[in-house]
Amino acid sequence: MAETIRRQQSRQGRLDPAERFPKVVLLDTVSHCNLRCSMCVHSRMKRKQGVMPWPLFTKIVDEVAREDPSARVWLVFFGEPLILKNFKPGIFDMIAYAKKAGLKDVVINSNANLLDEASSRRLIEAGLDAIYIGIDACSAKTYAKVRVGGDYEKTVKNVLRLLELKAELKSSKPEVFVQFVEMPVNSAEKAGFVRFWSGKGATVKIRPKVSWAGEVEAENLVLGNESRWPCYWAMRTMSVTDSGKVVLCAVDLDAKFIAGDVTERSLKEVWNGSLKAIRDLHQDGQWEKLPKVCARCRDWQSARAEYHGEAKRSKATRRA
Repeated sequence: MAETIRRQQSRQGRLDPAERFPKVVLLDTVSHCNLRCSMCVHSRMKRKQGVMPWPLFTKIVDEVAREDPSARVWLVFFGEPLILKNFKPGIFDMIAYAKKAGLKDVVINSNANLLDEASSRRLIEAGLDAIYIGIDACSAKTYAKVRVGGDYEKTVKNVLRLLELKAELKSSKPEVFVQFVEMPVNSAEKAGFVRFWSGKGATVKIRPKVSWAGEVEAENLVLGNESRWPCYWAMRTMSVTDSGKVVLCAVDLDAKFIAGDVTERSLKEVWNGSLKAIRDLHQDGQWEKLPKVCARCRDWQSARAEYHGEAKRSKATRRA
């Protein structure tokens, strides 16, 4: 497995940092979730859960639109965005605002348990560019072990209806990705998952398990710092909590490292402040000088994926 990871990294090449502005911005529009997934530590989350205030959301989106409208913006960081489907303003308003502001790559991820037909229609109407749906199983039995609290049959039905609606409305968006986090509990179903969803017109994303910076066991993380390379998430992405705190990266779910507060400063200022110092340490391989949560993390080797299915993936759709 270690050699496989090294070959994949070799194909990716050395990552150039996003010098001026992040290439990917993750917004914690809502930090609540409706499931208790086995590979996730949401149920142990210590920071206060909440919903991003609309003025903060629009402030962030407006800055991205000014600085780099092609940056990928995830309207979720560590929650389930469809919890906001009945809020005023809610997730559909957020998508519509971001698209009207000029953002070209607005995406969400979801477990799709709340993705009823009305929600699917509204995602299409709002102009969402892509949706990544975590299913991680090809049977109800395995799904129950992984996506605890979810309904496999309903989820599959919801995703299939979204694909049908796209065809009926002759809409190319959102691109529909179904995700499979490969783990011992579900690895036997990987091939069947790829066959099923590829045959339905979705794009399949297979990705390795993350440990959430050491919070859960991830058997696939076999490399140590002697083999380490600069982390994709540290080099290219910025993650903002619902209260406006910028954290270390996409796996720093409990905000153990606060790089700045975008209620007080711009994204660009924070990106070129303490986060730049961390990027420089990654570039120079000075792992021991990183903040503790980053120095000990091994999730840098999980920032990769393989894709199967309908569409040829562009560089943008391959972003984390």
